[in-house]
Amino acid sequence: MRRILLVFLFPLLIFSSVLNNLLISQNQPTSPLMYSYQEHTDLKSISPFGLEWIHLGPTLNGARVEAIQSDPNNPGTIYAAFGSGGLWKTINNGLNWSPIFENMPSLGIGDIALAPSNTEIIYVATGENLKKARNFTMPGTGVYRSNNGGDTWAHIGLNDTWHIGEIVVHPNNPDIVLVAAQGHFWSSNENRGVFRTDDGGKSWNHVLFIDENTGANDIVFSPANPEIVYATTWENYPNVNGKKSAIYKSEDSGRTWNKIINGVTINKNTGRIGIAASYQDKDKAYVFIDQRNQRNGQGTGEVYKTINGGKTWKKTHKENIKSLSVIGWYFMDIYVNPQNDEEIYGLGVRLINSIDGGKTFKNIEGQITHLTPSPAQTLHLDHCEMWINPSNPKELLLGNDGGVYHSYDGGKSWLHLNNISAGEFYDIEIDNQEPYHIYGGTQDDATVYGFAQEYNSKFDDSWEYLWIDAWSGGDGCITLVDPNDENTIYFSMQNGGARRRNINTGKSVDIRPKFQKEDNIKLQYNFITPYMLSHFDSNTVYMAGNYVMRSKDRGDNWTVISPDLIKERNHSKTETAAGALAESYFEEGTMYMGTDRGTMWYTKNGGKSWKNISQGLSDQYIRSISPSQHKKERLYIQMTGLNYDDFGAYLYVSEDYGAHWKSITNNLPNHPINTIVEDPDFENILYAGTYRGVYVSKNRGEDWAYFGAALPDTSIADIAIETKSKDMIIATHGRGIYKTNLKPFYYQITANDTLNYLYEVASAKYPDLRDTHKDVDEKSVQKLPITFWLNKTENIILRITDTANSLIWTKEIKGRMGLNQYRWDLIISQEISNLPYYIHYKKYLDKGEYNLLLESSEGILKKKLSVIE
Repeated sequence: MRRILLVFLFPLLIFSSVLNNLLISQNQPTSPLMYSYQEHTDLKSISPFGLEWIHLGPTLNGARVEAIQSDPNNPGTIYAAFGSGGLWKTINNGLNWSPIFENMPSLGIGDIALAPSNTEIIYVATGENLKKARNFTMPGTGVYRSNNGGDTWAHIGLNDTWHIGEIVVHPNNPDIVLVAAQGHFWSSNENRGVFRTDDGGKSWNHVLFIDENTGANDIVFSPANPEIVYATTWENYPNVNGKKSAIYKSEDSGRTWNKIINGVTINKNTGRIGIAASYQDKDKAYVFIDQRNQRNGQGTGEVYKTINGGKTWKKTHKENIKSLSVIGWYFMDIYVNPQNDEEIYGLGVRLINSIDGGKTFKNIEGQITHLTPSPAQTLHLDHCEMWINPSNPKELLLGNDGGVYHSYDGGKSWLHLNNISAGEFYDIEIDNQEPYHIYGGTQDDATVYGFAQEYNSKFDDSWEYLWIDAWSGGDGCITLVDPNDENTIYFSMQNGGARRRNINTGKSVDIRPKFQKEDNIKLQYNFITPYMLSHFDSNTVYMAGNYVMRSKDRGDNWTVISPDLIKERNHSKTETAAGALAESYFEEGTMYMGTDRGTMWYTKNGGKSWKNISQGLSDQYIRSISPSQHKKERLYIQMTGLNYDDFGAYLYVSEDYGAHWKSITNNLPNHPINTIVEDPDFENILYAGTYRGVYVSKNRGEDWAYFGAALPDTSIADIAIETKSKDMIIATHGRGIYKTNLKPFYYQITANDTLNYLYEVASAKYPDLRDTHKDVDEKSVQKLPITFWLNKTENIILRITDTANSLIWTKEIKGRMGLNQYRWDLIISQEISNLPYYIHYKKYLDKGEYNLLLESSEGILKKKLSVIE
């Protein structure tokens, strides 16, 4: 089947005018994420709440890299693409990185490609290629192109592919591009398979289509003859394996294709397939296949080789390859040494290497050095992509769940470039200490904790691991702090795993619920298993899977306090277990449980009886339940449909314990929502953590506004409010942790917004001195937030004067209508010396009393400012 799709190349800067063109010019349906992105950017542009989000890190634990490439024409230039954190670039071999794919419709990336004939041309294929039902597998919006090394981008189509496994560029022509589209993960669709353009993305041909359930996974030009292209298909819906997974070859640069599976085992268990071609021999290639006929709990990976251009294939090894465990669908890739086509690398849970054409394999581990200090001792598991330097094959770049690793000796030693803050967090927790700690669990990078300190790339990360597994990672999920004993911390892993740790001793105990065989209780959980401490007794812990369970002794012993709530409802769609669990703030024994298919349960007697309160709700995944802190009958719930290819927004409120529900999405962008939080002080204020940032409502959901400034368009997994400082902390799934302070926002709720206003400023702290000279310790610099409200958009001038009104510092700022914030580092000048022994001294505002002035078209506003020790 062959399809032609016409696409207009367009700059993202004129996004709104292009949406209509896309609908007319492209046969593929426009992604729902394109529409919601326009809604989001419209609301973001008019938001009156410009409080700056402060980035807190962390970096030490890394994040999942889907694609890694180096520019062979510019040594030291590396591109790292994260599954949900966008594309990052370094020009100094990883010492510093910058995000170069910001404010895009999707930060989820499946693959990237540099044009070999012009490495300034970069293609980004959006939509991560990890099929996992965890509510954060980020779909994409097609393919993007940059002609200037990532400075600017244009969208070039393939909207409806959603998830892309691989993108490759012709070795000699930067406009010939092939895309291996995996398609929709959780539903059938036609826009999957291999797509080809020969005009840089202005038009696309659908050159390889199997069926509505089979996508393409991998694709590669033969370096020895670019007319030859190999591709693999993957039957990835409804499962992750099937008979349609196969190998294909083109001899006309990807225009037409033939199946080449002679000698290869293909059956209903065949899963994802990676492919690689020799650089020297056009007829030589390898495939690495996930054969999911498991033996003793281990997936059976198989490597095949052809030496006659795919006419026949032969399995290269006798020993079973166990490097995939049982999750070969997670990765599956294979690479050939550019200078020796008998050396190959296979990517899986472990990294394997063969120097005899695949007859034997060994694990590659190597000595690990971390750029940011870390206690992790091993090479992280779960490898997604590799780059081999064609001029020096001992140089390897490896992208895995732990980030970017760089080796110059073929994997004997690695430098972990863990200085990119792209953490994929699932939750956030704060304790009651002063200053408070933040805790967060991440996708396969354990659970970390630290203070709310602004991240500075010049200095080591201040975060620490709460726990880490033996393989330098592990899925960290929900963290709980005992409010009455802050030495007691609970942390969880996937699928019901949980432990209780004593911070003082460092020891932890397993608290996963266990029952006797005769109890006949068969437990099942979702990947993120909800559990909580009781508001009324912090020794009481609740956990929910298909049952709700309670422990009155901090998790040591458990009892079931519900029937099997999954079996209780006759539902047309399959439910697995709880997605959320919550307890009333007012009434002990009043609890709510929500499932992964929209069923809400309610008990008012500690679990003695449960009532189904789902009438009027959608059938999406309930991830967040927020009982009101102001009214006992009220509760809010949030749902997400990402696991079901539904990208809509779902928020509900009930005023009567769930007897009736009302949608409160209203003017929110129609993109996924991950959490809903009620303000602890103001009953009518709600915060929604969404697919693209935080939104706020001042009237309990009647209307919403984008909240904050200086935040990437990243998915917000969780929100917490520290009640003493009024800090709001957010955990993103793809860009780490941020905070902002809510006090100016609280003030503005009741202020007269027709008048300009300059807020009182806190005392600024003079930085610590490093020695007896005037050199300061830059790590101690704390930026001063200068917050002001403007009744219209205009440029304003900030000034600092001394008590004699002499001018010391001035700054012109482009203000916007509403709440604004400028964070000043107290630098008033910089001294530059040409002497042989020199330091470029930065001069900071000295200790003392000053005036802060704001000048606008309506006059001058003035506040006092103190700088203290």
